Amino acid sequence: MDLIKKIKLTKYKIQKYFKNKKFRQEVKKEKSKKYLFKGNTSETKIPLFNIYKNQKKFSNYINQVANNVKIYKYLYFLLGWILILLVSYVVIVSPYFRISPSKLIIERLDTITDVNIAYKSIEKVYWQSIFLIDKNEIEKSLLSYQKNISHISISRLYPNWLKIIIDSYKPQFYTEFVWTDKKYILTSNWVLIYEKNIDKVLYNLEIVDNTLLEWWFFDYKEWTWNNQMQKIIYTRDLFKEVFTGKNIAKFVYFKLENELHINLETWTKIIIELNSNIDKQLAMLKYYNDNKKDILSSWDIVYVDVRIIWKVYSCTEKVKCFQNLSRIYPSYYKK
Repeated sequence: MDLIKKIKLTKYKIQKYFKNKKFRQEVKKEKSKKYLFKGNTSETKIPLFNIYKNQKKFSNYINQVANNVKIYKYLYFLLGWILILLVSYVVIVSPYFRISPSKLIIERLDTITDVNIAYKSIEKVYWQSIFLIDKNEIEKSLLSYQKNISHISISRLYPNWLKIIIDSYKPQFYTEFVWTDKKYILTSNWVLIYEKNIDKVLYNLEIVDNTLLEWWFFDYKEWTWNNQMQKIIYTRDLFKEVFTGKNIAKFVYFKLENELHINLETWTKIIIELNSNIDKQLAMLKYYNDNKKDILSSWDIVYVDVRIIWKVYSCTEKVKCFQNLSRIYPSYYKK
């Protein structure tokens, strides 16, 4: 029995040996396949010597270029000048970047600025290079013909378009002259503009100025100082705020005296001095009207003079009142 067991054990060991040998050979083959491309993986590190070698090649290339620049410097200089001349020709001489009349656009944001006059005033920009136009010169040309313009926006639209957007000072009053049927809008910067259809919201401001003759100016005329217009606008707005129930018929401005007369629909005239404190004058007028039980709404008073601070002068006798007015303002209040 022992012999048989030994024979079986020996046989088992022999079979196991050959099985293990075959397994080891297969594992060896698989390992050889797995590490076959080891030298081509992305994680392979570059040796320090190769880095130094690449830097050396790069520095040699830089030195070679520098030497070529020294050798061919006159050739490079000539090529540079040729490029500059070509660019200058394209920018200055070439018609591709020149502004033609059909490529100029002018738009307005108001109804009183004349676009045709604007086109006429900047004709000198035609056929200029879009790179060489002077925006300041364009603005000066536009303002020289239409002083009512308050804002100008100039945009270059490449290659050869020019767009201009203009806006005007706001209309504040309208006026008309006795010797003509023309009506003019008055802007906030004292510019007179001829207008056929006057907005009914605007008040009439009559101008008493012997130096202003209608045939002396064109449709856009700067008349007097801007600060005086601001005072008139301020007086108008403050009067409307303080006396909400009073209907204004018109305003009369006397340039020589620098006074504003507010004519109410009750034929009452309120005389205000623009060089004096306007707030105090209207405050005294309010105080006077309240103490007189709203006398401004009646038809009994001809004028109220508040030009002297803390004093109010009123006149109720029509004949005497108009005599006073015609004596002080003979050019307007005639006898």
